[in-house]
Amino acid sequence: MAWVAGAPAQDRPVECNPPTSDCLLEQARMAAEGLGRQLQKDEAHFAIAAALARLGRLDEANEEKLQISNPITQAEVEGEIVRAAARAGEFDSALEIALGIGDVRNRSAMVLALEALAVEQAAQGEIDDAFDTVIAINNPFRRTQAQAAIAVSVAETGDIPKAIRTAARIGMDYWFAAGENPNKIASGLVARTGEFDHYWFYDALAQIAELQAKGGDILSAMQTAHAIPDQVGRGHALSRIAAVQAQQGQIDAALESARRIDAAYGDQMAMIAISDGMAAVGDHDAALELALSIRKTYGDGAALTALAVRYARAEEFEQGLQTLAMIDVLADLNQARAAVAMEFARAGQLMEALDLAAEIPDRNERFEAVEAMVVMLAAAGDPTSAMELAEAFAASSDLDELTMAIALALGQQGDISGALDTIGGVEDEMFRAIALAGLAESAG
Repeated sequence: MAWVAGAPAQDRPVECNPPTSDCLLEQARMAAEGLGRQLQKDEAHFAIAAALARLGRLDEANEEKLQISNPITQAEVEGEIVRAAARAGEFDSALEIALGIGDVRNRSAMVLALEALAVEQAAQGEIDDAFDTVIAINNPFRRTQAQAAIAVSVAETGDIPKAIRTAARIGMDYWFAAGENPNKIASGLVARTGEFDHYWFYDALAQIAELQAKGGDILSAMQTAHAIPDQVGRGHALSRIAAVQAQQGQIDAALESARRIDAAYGDQMAMIAISDGMAAVGDHDAALELALSIRKTYGDGAALTALAVRYARAEEFEQGLQTLAMIDVLADLNQARAAVAMEFARAGQLMEALDLAAEIPDRNERFEAVEAMVVMLAAAGDPTSAMELAEAFAASSDLDELTMAIALALGQQGDISGALDTIGGVEDEMFRAIALAGLAESAG
């Protein structure tokens, strides 16, 4: 795609003036009709149906999903419709759709949709209904995980006592309720539910303690953490509290919280956060010393990655690269390369960003790193640099996918005109359809 004076040349301008959601969706359908492979058609119609759902046009979304032939893709779009209906407060219809989803894997669209619906119900104060909703999840582990999400949803409303009471219900309502819910499904794992129930109960309390700490109530957070009888679960809660304190610059308090963790290796997350907190307040020497200790003790390069990013964000790139070179686990190193490359791009050093991303050996991870950079630049109001980076990195379909990502980022920032100009350069009909559908959401 050619660029003139910082703007994209529209090879195929979008014929929508004004750019209403109806017009953009129609243009998306026209693009979808030009696709030959059914897999690509399914992806395009998924984007259109999801956009309709998020726009609150649920009946139209249900009609659009019929254009999808792959049952897994159709189940996923039904999950999007359930989420949209739940956000609109249409809980009964959301539940009806969720129960009809055919994909019943443990991490299936059905399970995820039921959990999302229950979380929204809990946020609206309908806690009993939320627990009834997740009864339809037939795997006990996933069901109790959803129940934990209900408790955390209540905590996020600010009612911590109610959240703790809600957490105490995890695993109890299903097998010991006086009545039988018509959605109840028997499972061969019933005999082992105890271990699962406890795990997610402790996890819910740990997340509640973290929310208390974020709200500044450290004393209550500590009380919640110490109420967890399991050593590992209690360690998770204390680690979350310490991480919050470190993020707030309270390094000494974070270290004291971490010292309370008595589970073996339970302080790993806390110590990583503390190292980053030290760097954030300018104590780079202490941060490096701790990060190297974490690498030695846990074989984890996350603290070194965080320190390298701190250097890069301050445009001290040489120190950042030197720190990055100390990471000896390939997976951690690739994450660090992507994170530091992002800071190069943020500072306008695009070729340096690409050079560092090029050191990531896995093609998919390399593409994801560049995609994150172009989206960041577009969202920051610099689509010219975003396209420059995309064109320097990619060709053919990869370039179309990156261009689509730039257009969607512009639309989300309210730059509808810029997004339309960018979509004009997308040649691939699938990516064009997805971009137009996403822009329809932004156009409202």
